[in-house]
Amino acid sequence: MDVGKAFTYMFEDKDWIVKILIGGGILLLGLIFSWLLFIPLIAASAILVGYMLAALRNTYEGRPTPLPEWQNFGDLFVRGITAMVGLLIWALPALVLACCTIIPFALVNNGDSRNAMAGLFSLIGTCLACITVIVALAISLFTYAPLTNFALNNQVNTFWDFQGNWRFIRANFNHYIIAWLMGTVVAGFIASAVGSITCGLLSFFASFWAMLVAANLFGQYARLGMLPTDSGMLPPSPPPTDEPPSMMQGPMEPAASA
Repeated sequence: MDVGKAFTYMFEDKDWIVKILIGGGILLLGLIFSWLLFIPLIAASAILVGYMLAALRNTYEGRPTPLPEWQNFGDLFVRGITAMVGLLIWALPALVLACCTIIPFALVNNGDSRNAMAGLFSLIGTCLACITVIVALAISLFTYAPLTNFALNNQVNTFWDFQGNWRFIRANFNHYIIAWLMGTVVAGFIASAVGSITCGLLSFFASFWAMLVAANLFGQYARLGMLPTDSGMLPPSPPPTDEPPSMMQGPMEPAASA
């Protein structure tokens, strides 16, 4: 895996400024109008996830310019919202634990914080919070497998193919961990730093850039050992020919008698 290239490949596209401006602008508009029941923000996130999936597949296929063109927004939205629903199903355990964590702290705030029960509730809430963080990290680590497979095969059942996704991770476990760390932790930290330095002005574009970094890393990871998963990804077959095979040598003539 070329980890360094994942952080810079998007700048090799001749239209990289326009493409990143569009991605960051979509996220910004979604956030501005998020007061409308969060529908614009969800729609914007779905489009960006769909674009990320397209970039991941382009990397897997080895295209010289992995950044897709901004077109077919309806298709990007459908693929993105499908992936988000699949990821939401995976996130349910962490969401349930997070809701359970709120209850003990709420009981402490509603009661006398000096009694023994308040201390017990605080301890339970703290333990649940720690467990929630661990479960959320585990889910984040694992979900890039179904997300990558969905980008390649476009099959919704990929999200609950636990054995297939575990085989995908285990095939090159060290590289998978590297892709996850670089694509989520490091790229996310850089995006947050850029947003802080620019007082939030570039945070939307930096966040979109971080998504492209993760897309490239997991596209590279998929190329390490996976075969194409549908006929559309297979190389074209040579065209058939109607010409009979040529003979290298004609029939032998009988030797002339002396």
